[in-house]
Amino acid sequence: MKETMKVISPEGLPLGAAGATSRHLDTLEGKTIGEVYNNHFNGELMFNTYRRLFREKYPGITIVPFTEFPIVYIGGDAASQKKIAKQIAAIAKERGCHALISGNGG
Repeated sequence: MKETMKVISPEGLPLGAAGATSRHLDTLEGKTIGEVYNNHFNGELMFNTYRRLFREKYPGITIVPFTEFPIVYIGGDAASQKKIAKQIAAIAKERGCHALISGNGG
């Protein structure tokens, strides 16, 4: 029996295959951070924890909660994923996000 299976690596794509990446922020102080949730691993609890810790450490930080972005579900077809990614990018730009926290386990 000869069977070929395709697998997705949990490591993601090699950096070159992913395209250009944004420069890292020097600090989160005074920045606006968006949350993008994949509906896994108690995001409501985890994002509340992240918000509290970020506000303690970085004065002036603004958080755009995941409830203001579409939820990104695991799976689905590539066209739907691209459509949601574009919606997220548009909302992040509109809200002035400097960075996004994406996912949350799985």
